[in-house]
Amino acid sequence: MFSLRVTLLMAVCLSLAAADTRPLVLDDVQPPVTLETVLDDYRLASHILPVSYNITLRPYLLESDGVKRFTFDGEVHIEVVPTENTTSVHLHAKNLTFSVSEFWAKPAQGVAAPAGTNFNSVNETNSDTDIVKLTTAATLTANTPYILHFVYTGLMEDDMHGFYKSYYVDDNNVTKWLGSTQFETNHARRAFPSFDEPKFKATFNITLKRHRTFNSVSNTRLIGSYPSTEAGYFEDVFATTPIMSTYLVAFIISEFAARTDDKFRVLARPEYYAQTQYPYNVGIEILQKMGEYLNLDYYTLGNDKMDMAAIPDFSAGAMENWGLLTYRERSLLVDESATTLASRQAIAAVVAHEQAHMWFGDLVTCEWWSYTWLNEGFARYFQYFGTAMAEDKWDLENQFVVDQVQSVMAMDSTNATNPLTDPNTYTPAHLSRMFNSISYNKGASFIRMIKHTMGETEFQLALQNYLVKYSYKSSRPENLLAEWQGTWPDRFKNSSQEIFDSFTTQVGYPLVNAELSSDRMSVRFTQQRFLLKENDGSNASLVYSVPITFTNSISPKFYNTTTNFILNGTAETWNFHHALDWIIVNVQQCGYYRVNYTENNWRSIQTLLANNSWGGVHENNRAQIVDDLFNLARAGLISYSLTLDVIEYLETETHYIPWTSAFNGFSFLAIRLGNDTFNFNSYIQSLTQKAYNKLGFNETETDTALDIYLRTKVLSWACRYGSADCISRAKTYFQSLSTVPKNIRATVYCVGLREGGSTEFEALYNKFKVETVATEETLLQNSFGCVKTQALIERVFNLILSDEIRRQDKSSVLATLYTENNENVSPVFALVTQKFEELAQAMGGYSAVATVISNIAARFTTEQQYADLQTFNKNSGSKFGNSQATLTAAEATVAENLEWAQAKLGVFRSYLAGRNGGTMASALSAVSLVLVALATILRH
Repeated sequence: MFSLRVTLLMAVCLSLAAADTRPLVLDDVQPPVTLETVLDDYRLASHILPVSYNITLRPYLLESDGVKRFTFDGEVHIEVVPTENTTSVHLHAKNLTFSVSEFWAKPAQGVAAPAGTNFNSVNETNSDTDIVKLTTAATLTANTPYILHFVYTGLMEDDMHGFYKSYYVDDNNVTKWLGSTQFETNHARRAFPSFDEPKFKATFNITLKRHRTFNSVSNTRLIGSYPSTEAGYFEDVFATTPIMSTYLVAFIISEFAARTDDKFRVLARPEYYAQTQYPYNVGIEILQKMGEYLNLDYYTLGNDKMDMAAIPDFSAGAMENWGLLTYRERSLLVDESATTLASRQAIAAVVAHEQAHMWFGDLVTCEWWSYTWLNEGFARYFQYFGTAMAEDKWDLENQFVVDQVQSVMAMDSTNATNPLTDPNTYTPAHLSRMFNSISYNKGASFIRMIKHTMGETEFQLALQNYLVKYSYKSSRPENLLAEWQGTWPDRFKNSSQEIFDSFTTQVGYPLVNAELSSDRMSVRFTQQRFLLKENDGSNASLVYSVPITFTNSISPKFYNTTTNFILNGTAETWNFHHALDWIIVNVQQCGYYRVNYTENNWRSIQTLLANNSWGGVHENNRAQIVDDLFNLARAGLISYSLTLDVIEYLETETHYIPWTSAFNGFSFLAIRLGNDTFNFNSYIQSLTQKAYNKLGFNETETDTALDIYLRTKVLSWACRYGSADCISRAKTYFQSLSTVPKNIRATVYCVGLREGGSTEFEALYNKFKVETVATEETLLQNSFGCVKTQALIERVFNLILSDEIRRQDKSSVLATLYTENNENVSPVFALVTQKFEELAQAMGGYSAVATVISNIAARFTTEQQYADLQTFNKNSGSKFGNSQATLTAAEATVAENLEWAQAKLGVFRSYLAGRNGGTMASALSAVSLVLVALATILRH
């Protein structure tokens, strides 16, 4: 599945956490694991295996359905085969009320089914695990097929899980209801009783009963629509699915319209039909080219159609249901006049992500969620490299470095991380944890590292072999490794197991120390685990097998990513025939590790970057240098003075990739500064001046995609941190909202609200109320958080509590309210803690509110804020159930941040003051010279 307003928006658009981005966890406070429920109880027994499901569902969506409205009737026949003689049947069901529960031995072909036998009346249902344990009076015989038959009713809720209800308002102001599904990871059991784990694969035959005013779609092609015995209703029958997991089943009953050819369709509410053209075009192309790359055409895999549907209410960014991909509307629909290039890229990327799942996840499925990265790592990888097959002007491989590699390293350097392969995965909370940036970003980064270590040709062939061998089956990490080893070149093949294990079964990643000798004739390589915090409980002794690449002043080859050697636990020294001016390790940041050098080498890199064209250093390595410097200083491994000296080169930087790393690094420091940003304002304006002057507000015909993205970031930072010219020009654009160029709207909207008042807010709000483009609607509502007055902060907060902001969007809109202006942190915290019960109702549960409080607290900079959090937790924490742990952890985070600021922020403040003082002194000197010159002229 597909995760600072412009910073936030660009992160959402360009990274999609995504993309297949995982669901926003808005519902449940998870029930505690009781003493009676041990972890193993969450796993379904394997003594009975499903073969096929025949499912019939009839939802009640009409107002005339009365008390039955938003419920559904269901009937399912499941063919199963016991692997041993047994009198017990274990399967999943949740929130289903059964009227028939029976079974019979499957008769021979052509023989009528016998009368069913009821299961024993005394059965066991575990509400923690959702496992129903049925028993039979007679023994079920091993290797004999049986039919399990259930008739039941269920609920169509609005929590965007299971078979749920959604709505939109059409052009005639009529509310239109629909039924849609979201089953990953463990919600198929809310639509039909099932063996709801990914390894229990089967085929599915779906029949949907719907009113004549609706249409229906499912995973496979509609093969017949027949009048029902119920007046005004039809029964839509769909072809048998390929062998697949329960979480991939999907269906929609709606009034959607489709852009279609014989095989490929894009579905959306009829009013949005025009916005389906781009996803239709790019979807067809990516699906074809992915099939060519993997040597497995999609349409030969057992499903002869592909649908992509835009759902008004959808908890995930998108979902890879086989043959029926579902998306948020803003993640699929494109309006040529309004959708920004960043959103267009994000949409193409999430399409590629979900389509990649047809092979990695649907055809070959992780055996259990412990191995989620086998699905999501490849989908995130092809989110970039698959999109590039159709859109080759976006420089996606370079974007991958800052979006994926660098973004996950912060989480993976703390005690909060988990390994890619995590056996400790049982409960629903565990399952949610596995859909984090480790499985997605780190998984994709690891896959990219392996590709560069093996070589592209060998890597591609291995993937083709892997998919053929495990088609329609489930897979474990060792299966993937075996196929990689099957094509791995002899060079470093002996290290393949160690590389694989050290990065997948261990947490974290290494810091490689490259120590240039005093005579500059040799470099000694060592490693240690990189950790942002000392003594946080992390295991600092972990050792990795690291593919090392490097380039140097003797032979500067930034386009050669061939591995030089594998660094293990012992130091390795490389000798050179000539003295090195500099060495740079991790070429194009193809490896998943950080690098530190001696101060002499850092200073040489500083000198190199000061040359024309930044000394020829690749933009990915410039980004790597910036990102490593910020994080090494944050961890206390180098001084901030060294970091700040080297990144002064940014005054000449005009490329998106390094600037993205820089803005990410500055974001942390800006948060820690709180409201004390006077000198920081001048600093940012100075560093960005060249890029600002080059890019300005106006697009040109020669702009690349990355120029357009950099313009968005630079304008956002320049305006936010006080550039008078930037603010003035943005305010001028705001005066004519209908004509603001689409790619600078994020900045213009935000500046208009930040520098304005209620008049400006009402103008933007009124535009939002009538907006019919999903991506523009998202941009507008995410701009609301730029307000600064208490009255408008409260106005936006009340919008979030209301139905005007859909539940799926509430967390992102609320986030902008405390990230866009540091001054808003305390006012927003006060509102959230005063109205936390209302917010829990609006967002779907206390766990969502606990996450909001934790995120706000991460931005605290004063002891008073810390005390306010402690007081709230003491008085109200018990109301949060299991999520109280999130609040307790937030206290620890605040304490750590305050301690860090006390120890390290002073250096940064002093640097800013000194630099700003020097700038002011230079300016005063210039003014003095002018005055002296004028006086001289006047005297003569």
